[in-house]
Amino acid sequence: MVMPGGLSTGLAFLPSWLNDSRDALAFESLLSGWVRNSGWKSAGLVWPVDAGPGLIFHARPDGVERTTTPPLELGDVLKTLKGGAGTVVWQVPNTAGRLYSLLTPPGRPMGVVWADRGSGEPWSDADRNYLRLSARLIERSPALSALIGPVIDPDRLQQRLADASVIAGRMAHDFDNILTGIIGFADLSTPQLPAGSQVQKFVGEIAKVGQRGIQFTQQLHQLSRSGHGKPLAGSVAVAVGKEEARLRQTVAPGVQLFSAVPSNLAHVGMENGPLGVVLGHLLENAAEATPPGGRVVVSARLVELTPADARGYLGQVGPGSHVEVAVQDSGPGIRPEVRTKLFVEPFHTTKVRHRGLGLAIVYRTLYAHRGGVRLEPAPPPETGTVARVVIPPAAARPAVAPSVVASIL
Repeated sequence: MVMPGGLSTGLAFLPSWLNDSRDALAFESLLSGWVRNSGWKSAGLVWPVDAGPGLIFHARPDGVERTTTPPLELGDVLKTLKGGAGTVVWQVPNTAGRLYSLLTPPGRPMGVVWADRGSGEPWSDADRNYLRLSARLIERSPALSALIGPVIDPDRLQQRLADASVIAGRMAHDFDNILTGIIGFADLSTPQLPAGSQVQKFVGEIAKVGQRGIQFTQQLHQLSRSGHGKPLAGSVAVAVGKEEARLRQTVAPGVQLFSAVPSNLAHVGMENGPLGVVLGHLLENAAEATPPGGRVVVSARLVELTPADARGYLGQVGPGSHVEVAVQDSGPGIRPEVRTKLFVEPFHTTKVRHRGLGLAIVYRTLYAHRGGVRLEPAPPPETGTVARVVIPPAAARPAVAPSVVASIL
């Protein structure tokens, strides 16, 4: 069935993929060891396959080579795999054919793995099952996470945010009362002070600080309420237009905003209120990441997701029709050290005066509406980041996500 080493040796090697090894050399060593223990001539990996390959490995028993050219047949193979096939054998001269399987790390774009061996050793059902099992372990490997960013358990993330939302709601209510008193007395005091005096300016600054505090408590309220599904029909075009108009008042000079949302796009199963909150946070992040002279582009379309496509989003996404909204900036992109913390540390932020609540609110709102989010690099030669969200159309009338019971210890 397999060359020296045997299927049993290959199976014994598989737990090695879950070793806590977090560097590129560890991944290459594991890939070569996988080939060697499985008894193959070679194997390979491409990730991702939809947004332009970023990683292409060709592994042999004695080492691994990084290349820049994916297999010529990749497009045809991918169509078959995304259509529901567990594995695909592509005919290659002087071999048993190249055996392919999908890599679908949760919340990340998909990739593929393949294996090659001699023509006298045809692929059996056991071999196919072995490659699929290998792919499931590789996509959760800490060593692969070091290369592509963290692989996240959506349900665990949702539970953590549900717990945090309870505390956020209580804090927001208490701070609202305090800030209302601060702002109110500052406003009452200002007219009683000499116009233009230093004291009046100080009291004015107190009022401004209070207003910034109110903006923060509003985000806490959004996080607290974001877990409630409101699946009545909402319009992406209306929500984008409203949030763009708001953002144009505060965006940095020289940053351009462009929208490409069809007016006849299907409505989504999310009310305009929460839909605007989701799109507003994504647009704010994109605008802040874009330097003067750059641009933020919002686009939307109707897409049909396969089960493999659905796994590429963080949230509760299933196969079928979805409205996809993409927000692309022209900034420097997400630094690797930051990418490893996004969603893993739900409130991580690199921005002054921010608390990292935006993406947490986006994720929790989408989760409650059977939607999802994914962050990916802008396709070359462009720079920046694309935030991509998918939401079921209103016609589908999906059941909202069940409430997550928060536990406060």
